Amino acid sequence: MKISVVHGICVRNDAISNAIADNIGWLIEAGHEVVLFAYACEHAAVPHRLVRDVTDIVPDPHFQASDAVIFHFGIFYPLFDLIMLMPAHARRLVVFHNITPKQFVGAEHHATIDKSFAQMGNVMFADHVACDSASNLAVLRAAAVTTPASVLPLAVHGQAQPCAAKPGHADGIVRIVFIGRLVQSKGVADLLDAVARCLRADSSARIALDLVANLGFSEPALVDAVHGAAAEWARVFGSRVTLRLHGDAPDELKQRLLAQGDVFVLPTYHEGFCVPIVEALSAGCRVVCYDNSNTPAIAGGLARLVPTGDIAALAQAIGDELALVRSPPWQAHGFAAFAPGAWRHAQTFAPARARCRLTTLVADLVSGTLDS
Repeated sequence: MKISVVHGICVRNDAISNAIADNIGWLIEAGHEVVLFAYACEHAAVPHRLVRDVTDIVPDPHFQASDAVIFHFGIFYPLFDLIMLMPAHARRLVVFHNITPKQFVGAEHHATIDKSFAQMGNVMFADHVACDSASNLAVLRAAAVTTPASVLPLAVHGQAQPCAAKPGHADGIVRIVFIGRLVQSKGVADLLDAVARCLRADSSARIALDLVANLGFSEPALVDAVHGAAAEWARVFGSRVTLRLHGDAPDELKQRLLAQGDVFVLPTYHEGFCVPIVEALSAGCRVVCYDNSNTPAIAGGLARLVPTGDIAALAQAIGDELALVRSPPWQAHGFAAFAPGAWRHAQTFAPARARCRLTTLVADLVSGTLDS
């Protein structure tokens, strides 16, 4: 069958873009002819046509012949209005990735968030909506969007078997990892504050904090805050701590940091899915995160959950993990007991499973099976 996929961008180091690339690759492998229509595309393997607006898409022969059109939506983009200008025979599928509420972003983004929630109403024109998580579906239902829906978790790649032991078991350095954009909603400032509190509270703690971030989608003030903390900590705490920022890091570096990491900390204020938590669990990292949106569900009972925005509780939770991973019982048998179970949980998001769910959903949508 012919399938069109529509989104604003498909770029590297972006969760929605990665999902789009996955979907298109799987559908092509299933024998379908797929084209992405977008303003920008950095994935060379994705068949795409760059457009300026909907008028570049409507007359396109592939679009007009499409059996299905898939729209990904997580933030306002004008091309999403194309869902109201569809070929009569085409089936309409929206993949909903959720919208970050404006209280968790800077004031300069509030207008875009308002437009995003208004445009979310376009989902009503879809024949079906696929949500990354049950919490995303709940957002639609709370907004009175009654479109038939399924929950299709994203694929999480790079799930290597956890190592037999972490480097910190031998050298005494607790390696903490953060993965995410340096933006207000990811709790970067909370993380820096909490780790500094841990260093002040425990003079024996030795910490290596590595932040992996997409700088193109980060806030300059928070990038500066990380650099400032690195300089201040070097003066105050000396060799007890290292703070490194890895901007636009390749996947190989991210996976290596997780494989070596003891604790993954993400004090995020909102997540529609949260791939990094799954990646961290797969690598055998302990996880500390705020208890909101999809974080409790995706962690599967394997994370230390902290009341959202409570920095004192966050510092206490990190401190508890520092004590745990340095303890002889953990290093002797605790880690070996924890890591395989965490990896098995992560495998529920394996790409092969996500591929089967997505290709089956599209086939059923076009055949009319979902309507029965």
